[in-house]
Amino acid sequence: MFVDLSFLNPQALSRRSWLLRLPLLRELGSRAASWNSLWVETFELVTPQRPEVCEKLLDDALPRWPVPNQRWIAGYVWRGGFTIYRLTVWRSSFRAMGTGELSSDRGMTHVDFRVGLNRLGIYALALLSVLFVLAGLAMLASVLRGGAPIPFAMIGIVLMALPIATFVAGGRSLRRDGRRSEEADRLLDFVADVIGAEPGSSAI
Repeated sequence: MFVDLSFLNPQALSRRSWLLRLPLLRELGSRAASWNSLWVETFELVTPQRPEVCEKLLDDALPRWPVPNQRWIAGYVWRGGFTIYRLTVWRSSFRAMGTGELSSDRGMTHVDFRVGLNRLGIYALALLSVLFVLAGLAMLASVLRGGAPIPFAMIGIVLMALPIATFVAGGRSLRRDGRRSEEADRLLDFVADVIGAEPGSSAI
């Protein structure tokens, strides 16, 4: 019996995630801005290669370990999907990654590809943001009630500002036309080259 454990693999945040379904955050998922760490870019690629062939080609092209290589790309491949990300000399938790989902239709393989931050990292950031805001509000309330010195209010304000600063730091550089990120260009070029894919009719 085959058990699908692909959800355990690192994947880019999706616009369908519970986080981006929240009313205040839904619009950020599709808003192209260098300060927006919740921005998820979506693309469609098509190739005549069968899905299992695409999986094999990608698996062969990616290093077994995330070490420097000719393409400076690393990632993971599983049945029906893959995740890739760019390697750099420095490690960044805010490095965008690309996740592709493979499907077959009329003899062509379609790749639904998205580029965004690691979903687990975003979920952790969201949880920490809530905790920091609650801690900051508690400090401010303590000062207002006269039970804590004034400096506590400043610490509370800093705690509430940290999530915003982290959110902005997670953005990525845009191309000159402002329609997609430079990181997406690099990842798309890799996928297109390895599996011989071209933009689909609904590519965004």
